[in-house]
Amino acid sequence: MSSTNAAWTPEHVRAWRDRRYRRKPHLKVGTPQEALAFVEDVGFCFLFPAKNVEMPSLWEAICGESRPLPAHHDDRELGYAWHWKDDLPARGLVFYGKLLRRKPMLVSLRLLPHFYALSENYGELDDYLTEYADGKLSQEAKQVYEALLVHGALPTSHLRRKAGLAGRGNARRFDRAILELQLGLKIVKTGISDANAWKYCYVYDLLLRRWPDLPERAGAISTPQAMRRLLLTYLSNVGVARMQDLTRLFAWEPRQLLELCDSLAASEELLVGAQVQGWRGDCVASADFGRRQLT
Repeated sequence: MSSTNAAWTPEHVRAWRDRRYRRKPHLKVGTPQEALAFVEDVGFCFLFPAKNVEMPSLWEAICGESRPLPAHHDDRELGYAWHWKDDLPARGLVFYGKLLRRKPMLVSLRLLPHFYALSENYGELDDYLTEYADGKLSQEAKQVYEALLVHGALPTSHLRRKAGLAGRGNARRFDRAILELQLGLKIVKTGISDANAWKYCYVYDLLLRRWPDLPERAGAISTPQAMRRLLLTYLSNVGVARMQDLTRLFAWEPRQLLELCDSLAASEELLVGAQVQGWRGDCVASADFGRRQLT
């Protein structure tokens, strides 16, 4: 089953995703424990759906359907989403931060080492110095990282002062530094605090202080192994995807992705040459999705 000439309909794909995304009333998430089980099941997901990016989301799983975000804040499902995306990371049960396409997402702890294995980190608290010397880390990101390194976990209001980025004029510089450090898997949200004017802000700490065993776990995973696990996990959720969308999502080199897909097709772990009616471009599908549609 390494290749197929099947032409599936969008309805085939939607039905698969509705089940995997829990977009069914009888499958929806209703408790923190079920939210955690959902993240562990899909491996990684967005908090809310993102435009032009296919991915399961905690929001849709809570709603049990594809539903627009409400304009008001007293919505029950919206309250669940906001509370659980704070509670689960604060308890150290999932990773929460901006990774793929710079969108807020939740990652299961079993897959976090695979993301870390693909980062530029070597597993030491002073890795940032090498990246800074090589021009791969901004001055602002260095200041934020060093503030956490010296002072420990801090709410954003305190972190801005310790990093020398307080004041309205530095707000964008601070936000860019936080995003840069999250994308580089150097810092992580560990809780919430009332230490600002709005009585709500995030608490950040160094990723390696949160999960000190992460480098050892990631060190046993090669780059091809990490890419393979993440790709297969993603395809098991979406069913089928266009090659160009996979390249954009993971930011991998097209040649790397093509070689990986060829290898996985040879071992019959995915299907290549798939077509979906109305879609343009080459597609790949999970082997399970292909088997389900062909039976």
